[in-house]
Amino acid sequence: MHYAKYLICTLFLFGNIALSVNLTSLVDAENVAPNPLQVGEKLTYNISWKKLPAGKRTDWIVKEEVVNGINVYHIQSEMKTRALFRFYSFQNQQKTYLNPKTLSPVRFQNRVKDRKYRGAVKIEFREGKAEYEKTSRPKPQLPQKRETKVLEIPAGTQDELSTIYFLRSKQLTVGEVYFFPLLVRGKVHKGTLTVERREHVENKALGGVKTLVLRTSEGDRFWITDDARRLPVKIEAESKMGTIKATLTDIEVLITDN
Repeated sequence: MHYAKYLICTLFLFGNIALSVNLTSLVDAENVAPNPLQVGEKLTYNISWKKLPAGKRTDWIVKEEVVNGINVYHIQSEMKTRALFRFYSFQNQQKTYLNPKTLSPVRFQNRVKDRKYRGAVKIEFREGKAEYEKTSRPKPQLPQKRETKVLEIPAGTQDELSTIYFLRSKQLTVGEVYFFPLLVRGKVHKGTLTVERREHVENKALGGVKTLVLRTSEGDRFWITDDARRLPVKIEAESKMGTIKATLTDIEVLITDN
């Protein structure tokens, strides 16, 4: 079981369970007004495993720009293992270009360095389809592999990074179970989200805050502030190696040139 798999998935919400009449479409749910996403917002997380500092992750709404003729938010995320985990070197950089009006991605890019492995994914989202390209090299001495395909996708399909911003921008009701389409690992999944309860959380960056506790169909949980900011303050992902936790340690709103 690869450690990196769980580092990657701490902020990704996906599942494969069958839909039922008890589920509500999150794509069709009302948006939060005003939108909590703000250009310049930079969130930093410490990732721990068995109380050990395992990694660091930074999510940043960099700027507004135009991609494929559409005004988007350029959002990027960077994650890497800490010095304590030098025996397991891992780095991941993702970028999503999110349409703030539809809350759907226009483009997604992902680069991974996992020990000797190198991989990159690029997805262009079109109306009703996604153009998917993946290149990978398991070891430096091996030839590069390339995979391309066109996938049919439902309206509102999210990528691995846009998902968290999509969820932050939706009105959520305690007790409801929502579903939404998610493109991950080259396939479209039926992601599900249960809004379990409200809970008070103490956080070093924010102090005491009220949160909504959300659970994915994979059994992972995360806590977002139950206020206008909708900030993810804590994430817990279960694995055979134990619980992996991500905790918000710093929040900045940087001045941009836009």
